[in-house]
Amino acid sequence: MDKPEYIYDIDDNPPLRYSALYGLQWAIIMFSFLIISAALGSKALHLDAAGAVRFFQLILLTSGLFTTVQCLVGHRYPLMEGPSTAVLLTFIVLTPYGIQEIQGGMMVGGGLLMAAVLMRRVKNINAWATPNVVGVILMLIAFSLLPFLTRIMSGLENAGSRNDIHVFLFSLGLVLVMATLSHWLRGFWKTIALLLGMGIGSVFYFLMEGVDFRPLMAARWLSLPPDPIPAVPVFRWPAILAFAASYLAVTVNSLGSLNGIAAVTDPERLPTGVSRGLFFNGAAGVLCGLMGVVGLVSYSISPGVVVANRVASRYVTALCGLMLVVAALAPKFAALLAMVPSAVVGAALAVAMGAQIGTGLDIISAGGMTSRDYFVVGLPVMLGTVVSILPDALIASVPTQIRAFFGNGLIFGIFLVLLLEHVLMRDQQFKGEAHG
Repeated sequence: MDKPEYIYDIDDNPPLRYSALYGLQWAIIMFSFLIISAALGSKALHLDAAGAVRFFQLILLTSGLFTTVQCLVGHRYPLMEGPSTAVLLTFIVLTPYGIQEIQGGMMVGGGLLMAAVLMRRVKNINAWATPNVVGVILMLIAFSLLPFLTRIMSGLENAGSRNDIHVFLFSLGLVLVMATLSHWLRGFWKTIALLLGMGIGSVFYFLMEGVDFRPLMAARWLSLPPDPIPAVPVFRWPAILAFAASYLAVTVNSLGSLNGIAAVTDPERLPTGVSRGLFFNGAAGVLCGLMGVVGLVSYSISPGVVVANRVASRYVTALCGLMLVVAALAPKFAALLAMVPSAVVGAALAVAMGAQIGTGLDIISAGGMTSRDYFVVGLPVMLGTVVSILPDALIASVPTQIRAFFGNGLIFGIFLVLLLEHVLMRDQQFKGEAHG
């Protein structure tokens, strides 16, 4: 696969007026993920309204801070950092034990990941990233988001939304509008196709469903999160073992994200990017554990957004991280971002994920496919998608120590494609080769 041509490449620094618009696109898309993760975590802890606001502020603060750090000195790729699903599942399961044990377990889990990087235990792991593995990861990212996309495109995440089928049809039409804009627009306008689509979609959605300005008007201009460290961490084995398993899942997830973005930007920096990226994933776990919020992972939606916008600059993504930090400290700005309807955000994400699926197919088919590849590619995509839509009651019956794997379609699919590609159906042609 030839690397896509970008208007701004990975180390380009666009003018600030453009970067602000590109960063705003990232921020709006990310906001839905952050709101949902914060809501699930705060509900699991049975926090009151003030506690839930504090929890969300700290999620925004840590996600924004580590996004900026990762883009500038960590993995140095245009990847967003946000709450890990694997860590969130463990977080929720362990809430009956109390916040102190959650703090201690997560801090140890993040610390173990940092130690593994320092001891060079992840140095040669990129040799496993063949075209089949990278392509499957890119497609799995999109397919494992289907339950989330279904909810937000149908308006189910908006409590006041009416006529869900009409909302879904509206979102579906907006997908076609955004994709058409992304294809036909040129130059600068092409780079903000998703932002234009979200602006147009928001106006029509508000005309259709109405708009409530009360949360925006009630939000304060400046608010620092109180009690950043809620309690003294306690270190006990059940929580430590559970979070150690979660951070193994974080490692797999981040490796998938890094290989995915490297395939469409710069594969050459991947070896150092993996080590630095995982180290800061671990550091984020230690800090988030101390604060009592959900640990972070490098988000895997980034390749699709980059390909759709034709902007791969890591400085743009770093600026988005700063916007999230501002949103954490300025609730008025956070409320403004939250006003973009979830159905509109879902449409933008669907366009990005569609581009990502196409990129994955291109990578896999570039060297031709054999009958072996049909299984190596097809089974992980299908079964990873199946896992992503398993009923919550079934996931709840899985032991805590392995729930992070069987409750996450992306992680399950990555393990499966690695097992098929390098063990069960190993092709000697790719032995020891890294994807480049």
